[in-house]
Formats: sequence, structure tokens, C-alpha cells
Amino acid sequence: MSQNLLNNPRMVALAFALILVAGLAAIGSLPRMEDPQMTNRHALVITAFPGASAERIETLVSEPLEDVIRRIPEVIHVTSHSSSGVSIVVVQLKDEIYGDENVVLWAEIRDKIEQSRHLLPAGASAPVVDTERGHAFTWIGALVWQGEGEVDELRLGRYAEELASRLRGLSGTDLVKLYGAPAEEVQVKVDLVKAAAVGLDVPQIAALLSSSDAKTAAGELSNATQRLSLELEGGFDELERVRRTPLLTLASGGSLQLQDIAAIYRGEPDSPSEFAIIGGQRGVAVGSRMLSDRRGDHWTERLQQEVAEFKKTLPEEVGVQELFVQERYNDVRLSELVNNILLGFIFIFIILLYTLGLRSAVIVAVSLPLTMMFSLACMRFFDLPIHQMSVTGLIVALGIMVDNAIVVVDTVMRNRRSGFSPVAASTKALRHLWIPLLGSTLTTILTFMPIVLMAGPAGEFVGPLAYAVIFSLAGSWLISLLIIAPIAGRWLDKKQRSGTSHPKLDNYFRSVLGWVLLRPRRVMLLASILPLCGFFLINTLPEQFFPPSDRDMINFELFLPAGTSIHRTLEATQKVSTLINAHPEIRALNWFVGQNGPSFYYNLKDSRDGSSNYAQAMITMVDFRAANRLVGELQTELDAAFPDYQIVVQRLAQGPPSNAPVELRLYGNDIAQLKRLGDQLRRIVLETKDVIHARDSLAEVVPKVWLDIDESEAQRSKVGLKDLSRLLAASVDGVVSSSLLDRTEQIPIRVSGAQVKQLSVDMLMSFPLALPTGSRPLSALADVSLRPAQAKISRRDGMRMNTVEVYVGNGVLPAVVLNRIKANIENDGFVVPDGYKLEIGGEAEERNNTVGKLLGSVGIILVLLVVTVVMAFDSFRLSALVFIVAIQSAGMGMLSLWFAQFPFGFTAILGLMGLMGLAVNAAIVILTELKASPLAMSGNRVEIVETVAICTKHISSTTITTVVGLLPLILSGGGFWPPFAIVLAGGTVLTTILSLFFVPAAFLVLRRPYFLKYFPKSKPDNEQPDDLLAGQTPQRKQVSDLA
Repeated sequence: MSQNLLNNPRMVALAFALILVAGLAAIGSLPRMEDPQMTNRHALVITAFPGASAERIETLVSEPLEDVIRRIPEVIHVTSHSSSGVSIVVVQLKDEIYGDENVVLWAEIRDKIEQSRHLLPAGASAPVVDTERGHAFTWIGALVWQGEGEVDELRLGRYAEELASRLRGLSGTDLVKLYGAPAEEVQVKVDLVKAAAVGLDVPQIAALLSSSDAKTAAGELSNATQRLSLELEGGFDELERVRRTPLLTLASGGSLQLQDIAAIYRGEPDSPSEFAIIGGQRGVAVGSRMLSDRRGDHWTERLQQEVAEFKKTLPEEVGVQELFVQERYNDVRLSELVNNILLGFIFIFIILLYTLGLRSAVIVAVSLPLTMMFSLACMRFFDLPIHQMSVTGLIVALGIMVDNAIVVVDTVMRNRRSGFSPVAASTKALRHLWIPLLGSTLTTILTFMPIVLMAGPAGEFVGPLAYAVIFSLAGSWLISLLIIAPIAGRWLDKKQRSGTSHPKLDNYFRSVLGWVLLRPRRVMLLASILPLCGFFLINTLPEQFFPPSDRDMINFELFLPAGTSIHRTLEATQKVSTLINAHPEIRALNWFVGQNGPSFYYNLKDSRDGSSNYAQAMITMVDFRAANRLVGELQTELDAAFPDYQIVVQRLAQGPPSNAPVELRLYGNDIAQLKRLGDQLRRIVLETKDVIHARDSLAEVVPKVWLDIDESEAQRSKVGLKDLSRLLAASVDGVVSSSLLDRTEQIPIRVSGAQVKQLSVDMLMSFPLALPTGSRPLSALADVSLRPAQAKISRRDGMRMNTVEVYVGNGVLPAVVLNRIKANIENDGFVVPDGYKLEIGGEAEERNNTVGKLLGSVGIILVLLVVTVVMAFDSFRLSALVFIVAIQSAGMGMLSLWFAQFPFGFTAILGLMGLMGLAVNAAIVILTELKASPLAMSGNRVEIVETVAICTKHISSTTITTVVGLLPLILSGGGFWPPFAIVLAGGTVLTTILSLFFVPAAFLVLRRPYFLKYFPKSKPDNEQPDDLLAGQTPQRKQVSDLA
């Protein structure tokens, strides 16, 4: 087949066109996004139990749910947070779960929980399994009030619901969610004194309302001619109908209506659960997320058109603001990466023009867009979207993908000069090169395979980079042999110049290499010093997982003491906003009070439901430089201005989500002991340099009112403790037993006691109770006391847990602070008693887990590498030499990172993995050439020098193109890609230079093993040391045909 292809230029042209068309088609159809979308492996199980303490929530709700969920084998961690009135159980699936596999598991978890409803106490709500919090929104907007006077929150909420309904119907929409929307209710505020006077209480009134709300069918008549349905008039469809609901028949013959003993109105609940403050006033945010298989630019354009149409239907006083548009960041990021590709292409072509000459440079340069198109076609076939990781993979491969083409063109040129015809020159090159180039390509591909095989979020995040590199390498090998070789054979002339030559430099290299081969073992030892220095110096660099992101947005969190009302938290945000808005770099400030706001970055956590003491701000700056600069300034200013608040200002960071950069988890059974240990640990942490805040999950308590009921008196009043508890709960929190039908919307009707929720502790004692024996105040049955109660109790995998969350200063690496904390813990003499344990979480835990998964497949990959290299060389000794060079390359990469003074992060580790495959290419080419020469195989020093000198040209060309291809990533700035590119570029250059001397010296020692006396080698007659040192070229008996 290869012979037919080489002889038939039409087949070459058709293959060229096929690859080009497939790549262009992929560009138009592949999804576009900024970052890879990772599988959602987290879900929240939320259960409300109003009025219950954290201890009761833990025992009655959280523990039963944990036991049920832990039985599912695909669940790896179950973490619960029990606080007053609510249980939140966080479910984490194993990293081996991918794609749509989680859908089946979430359904199984829902079924298990539903089957276990009987284990939960009466009064607890049905658990809600929320699986939609694992991804960021693609578009976030807000309904805002533009009219005069007070904001009409209910109108904003209704218009927000209408917009959400429109966006849900938009093709390609995955999820739409409202934030800060007011919960509209019909409030029935019962005058408890009047109700008690007629022998009614709140539960009885709610039951009477429910019996009067006739919305159910009354049956169906069916006869020989027709079918008729029956329905009663009188369902609650207007507020006046609710007011006129009869409760009792009076002795006078009249009836007592609801409006006689209660105030009825529509409005928000007494205590809203959340607020959205948009630009300083209340609004409603709408977050919309796109399906991962759509193009972000096309979907966003359709969404904005839909929003524009919706705006036309709004009154003048209501407007829509765009808070966040992901496509803007997608466009900027992808444009930068595409510009990097074009810049790298230009740099590479200039280098090729200088080293190969015009025709050879053009032929090699043709392989770049072809290989790029081939890679894009493969991405389409494997459903790999266009995002920063896949495009960066193409940039990384930019300088690598020309290596095969350079070797092929150089070999074809040499064959043409030797007198071969165009087809014969190409055929000879293909036959001689396809196995060596395949071995070189496979070794590089295999070094990227651990990234592909890495499980978990980090693997999904960086895996597309490795896929893009692998596609490019495979395409480069195929295109170079089947398209570039025929083109080179037909277009290159035997008199064609082969680029710029430097005879003096060439002779100097021969002279130095000759000097090296006269003392090979000493040179081998000297050459090993630099890699060893790299392995040693890397320990002096601080560790890092993922660097911060270059975004013009920051994450801002405000914590007030537990038990703070949501209105007090809202007031705090107003005070903080005044200081924040004093900075002219702030472009937008929006608050979300009572829970997390809509996620605007892929790794932001959303698990603060029902936290009235919490607020999160979405702050947008004029650019990312202002954001990076202001993080530290804002943190310092706000800490000084509001010492009673706990404020955390953080830059957005890459990598998996975490609650805090550093986490210390204490496990045990006794809460009091965990609190004491947590207090000691938090004190040590706060004394550590660069720690700005530390949060102890068990440190906070909330005031709780305890009623001591006189059971004898309660018995005489013919009321039980459970009945009394239900009566109080209904009067304070209300009972929802019916609803008002307003066109297509059902509005719940809540019956509660008037002004009861706002009572002080003293006034609570005069609370009137409608008892079977008559109306009596609460003070007749109970004594009241105010005592502290635990605000929250956390558990992880069945054990109680106290988490100390540590927040570090801007620009300070968490690993550095963690090492200081560990030293302070040891110096302080802090010891965890028996039965308790201390565990490190946060970034350190994620980094260790991720690196462990990355290295988990190294053993298998190493075996495959050994098989590939041994099969290519048919020699264990030469293969061992290749692996020695690979180890040296890792040391050289570390040395390059140390010179650049970047942290030793995860991207640098990825660079080292790829480097070990890239850097050995020079050694493989040299050894292939040497192995093809009988004189070199006999240990002839002159032949080794001449053979290596011939290899030097295309080795230097491929090395320079590799480095130049990575140059845009190095110059791009930031902390994410420069360490990766520096490891690859610096390690490749240093290892290549080292290989040009170390590999020939080691080869000579292997061919002349003086230490093996049983295999003596005779000295060839034509070897002249003087010629070696002089850099002269003797007459060769054979010249290899391999490049």
C-alpha cells in the first residue's frame, strides 16, 4: 500500500484533502468552552427538621441517612453537617465514575433514601437529593428594579420565573436556577388570645382551612350518552375566599369566619431564607447552564436573543442585567491560545527556513496545519471539546509534530543526493524510517499515557491535553511517512541547499566529541552531575497543587457568628460594600446572603444552604491584574475595619474544589474533647505566619430556649408533651395545609400565631395555650431558660469531625503555611489522645491523591516502554541507555524549573512526564544511527564521531522547533502554563546537549566493555586519536541511510 501511495500523487493529494476537510469540519462542529467539564461526583442530601437542635438532627436524621448511603459501593465518602433545623449530607462518588454513570447512581441513592423514609422522625421533611451543583453556570443575569420608590420583590420574582421558564425551553439548556427569589405565601396571622377564647388553636385552624379548600374532583358521572365530571365550588382561588372561611357556628346562629380572628395577606415569609443584592439593591438572579455538547458561542448568542425579546415584554420599572457571561472568557482564552499557535507556527517556520532551506522548510511546514487538522478530526471522533486544555495540547505538540517531518525530509534529501529517483528516495526513506520513528513516537505517546489514565477530576481536567498531544504525534508519524515523504521526493532537487551550515562549529563539535570519546567513563560521570543537581535542588522549591487563575473576578465570603439573623447579615454586607466600592477598580459588586450565589467558576463549592450568618459576593474588577493586586489590599482593609466579622478574600484558583487552602481534620466521638482539641489547634494555627483566618467547625454555639414542662400540671390540663411541642411549633413556624390557586400558580397558605416569632423570652411566657381544660398561659405549665447549644456537628465516614479551616495570605503557597503549622504543632507539643486522630485535608490532600493517581499507572506504562524500546533496538543494553537518558531528562527538567524559580506544582509534574518521552528522541536517533553503522558497532571512535555529527543537524532542528513551539506558553505569563513549558523546553534543550556527548560515550563503553575481560575488543586499524582531537573527517567505510 505504501508503495502504491508513493507512486500515485493523486492518492497523496486526496489524503491531503481528506485530512484538511475533516479538520475544518471538526472546527465548525466541536463544542467550545473555557475549561473541561468534569463528571459531577458530589451530591447534597438536604433534610429540614424545624426546631430540632444540631444534636437531635445528627442522631435522628444525619446518621440514618449516612448508614443508608454508605451501603452503596460506588460511594467513597459521606460527610454530614447537622445544624439547627437542617441536615446536609454530602455524598462523594469514587473517582472511577465517569460520564453518565453518575446518573444511575444518583437514581439509586434517591431510591434508597425514599425506601428509608420511615427511619426519619415525624416532622422531618422528605430528603431532597440535589445533584446539580457540580458545574458553573454559563450565563448569569438578574432582574432588577429600575422604578422609583421601594423595590417590589414579588413582581421581580414573578418576572424572574417567567425568564427562567423561557430559558429552560431554549435548545441546549441544561439547568436554570433562581437565586434570591422571594418565596410568596398567603400569611394567616392568628390572634391567639381570640382563638383561645373560642377554643381554637393554630393546628385546628389549619385543619379547618384544609377541609374548606375543595380542589379535588368529586367523581364522574357516566351514562349511555355522556360522561360528566363533578367538582365542588369553593376552592381557594382568591384572597377574599380565604378570609370568609367559616370556622365555627355561633350560638346566635351566625358563623365565626377566619378574618374575625386573623389577619390575612399575601407576602414574603417573616424570615426569608436568602437575598440577592444586585448593585446595591434587592434583585433576583437567574443562572443558566449549557449542555456540555454544545458550542458556547452559538448557545450564548441564542440566549441573549431570547433575553432581548423578553426585555420587550417588561414594564419600565423592571430591567435585566447581565452579571456573568462565560463565553466572553472562552473567547478571550481561546483567542490567546490560537494566537499562540500562529505565533509558534511563525517561529518554527523561521527556524526551519534557517536550518533546512526554503524548499525543505516549506515541505516540513506543510505538516503543521495538516497534523493540526488530523488532531481536530480525532478530537471530533472522540468527542473532545475545544477548550484551553485541548488547545494547549496542540500548542505543546506544535514543536514536536515537525520532528518526524524534519527527519523524513532530511533523509529523502540525502537519498536524492545519493542519486536515487524521487519515488525511490521516498520509498527508501519510508522503509528505513518507519520503525525507528514509530518507536520514537510510541515512547513519547506512552509518557503522556499516565495523564490519560489518571482517574478523578484532575485527570478529566488535564487529560484532554494529553489526548491532543497523542493525536498530534500519531498524525505526525502518519503524515510524515505517507504525505510528506512523497512530496519531498518529488519537490526536492538533488542540488537543493540544506539550510545554513557552520563548518567551524561543526569541526569544533567533532573535536569536543572526539575528546569525550577518549575518556568516556569520566565524561559519563561528569554528565550525571547536572541531573543529580536537579533532583537535589527540586527539594528547595515550595510545593503547589494548581496555581491561581488569571480572572478579573474574585471570591469573597463573609461569616458572622452562628445564630445571626439574615437581616443582620444583610446589614453587614451593606457596611462592607461601602468600603469595597471605594476602590475605583471595582466594576461590579453583587451579594448573595443566606447561601452561596450562582457558581461563576468551575470549582466553587455550593453547600451553604440555610446559613443565615453567611454571605458571598461576586466581585468583578476592571482586569485580572487589578483583581490580583486588590485581593491582599481588601483583606487587610476589611480585617482592620470589621474585626467582628470573618472575611475571606481569595483569588480564583485552578484545580479541584476545596473549602479552604489548608484543612486540619480531627476525628473522635466526644464533642467536648473535639472542641478542646480544635481550640488548641486553632490557637497554634493563628500564631503561624501568613495565616489570616482560621475557622473551627465546632467552635460556635447558638443560644437556645429550653422549656421545662411541669408534667403533672400538663396532665391535669389534659395535654401531652408531644402535643404541646406540636402546638408551639405550629404557632411559631406556622402550618401549611392548603394553597391559593392564582391562575397557573399555587401559593401556599401558612397559618401561624400573630407576632409570635418576634417574641422575647420573657414575653414567650405569656403565650396563650388553647387547652382542653381552657385557655392558659405557657407560664402555668413551664419554666424557661436560655442555654447555649452546639451550632453545627460534622461527621465524615461515620465519625464525628472537627475541621479547622485555614486561610492564607494572598500570594502565599498553602504548602509553605502547612509546613509551618506542622512545625508549630510539633514545637507546641500538641498530641492527639488515644481514640482520636488528626488528618491533613485541603490542597495537600488533593495534591497527594492526584499525584498518587498519576503515578498509579506508571508501572504498566514502564513495561510497555521497555517492550517498545527493546523491540526497536533489539538490544537490552541500548534500551537501558535510553532509559538512563530519560531519568537524566527528569533531573534536567527539575533543574530548569529551579532556575526559573517556579513552585513545584502539578503542572510541572505533568511537564516532567512528557519530557521523559520527548528528551529521549535525540538519544533514540543517535543510537539508531550508530546501530546502523558496522564500524560504530565495532567501537570505532572516528566512526562514532562522524555518525553523531550527521545526526546533529536534524537533532538541533527538532530541539529548536520544540522549544520555539513552547515559547508562547512560556511568555504568556501567569502561574499555570509557564512551569509546564519551562520544564519541557529547558529539559529538552539540556538533555539534548547532554545526549550528544553522554550517549556516544556510553555507547562506546557498551561496545568496548573494558570491565568485561571475557569479551575483549580489538582496536580498529583506522582509528587515529589525533584526527579525533583535530576534528578532521576520515574516509568512512559506510554511511548510514538513517537520519
